[in-house]
Amino acid sequence: MFLIDDLLSLPISGIKFVLRTLQQVAEEQYTDTAPAKRRLLELQLALESGEISEKEYVRQEENILRELREIENRKRRMAGAEPEEARALPQLEVHSALGHESSGQSGAATQAKAVKKAR
Repeated sequence: MFLIDDLLSLPISGIKFVLRTLQQVAEEQYTDTAPAKRRLLELQLALESGEISEKEYVRQEENILRELREIENRKRRMAGAEPEEARALPQLEVHSALGHESSGQSGAATQAKAVKKAR
């Protein structure tokens, strides 16, 4: 009798396993920051090689950094924590990778240097 019950429930447990595995893979892809970080690195290389202008770099960098913040917030929500609010960065005078001065947000590395100087 128990063998028949096990055989009848086998397709259901197999489907549950497949669905759990699919959910796990989807969550990993939904919270994976590697593709965005790779695009950010490629963007920096394109700027350094002169393929794109600094203005285009800043525009695309903002989009990538926004995407990274969204991914981090997804991770926090999935862990049951409150998502972090986007903090406004102060306007700074910074030197760009091309050597001109500009105000406003620039590259992440430049922002990190400015934060270190402020300390």
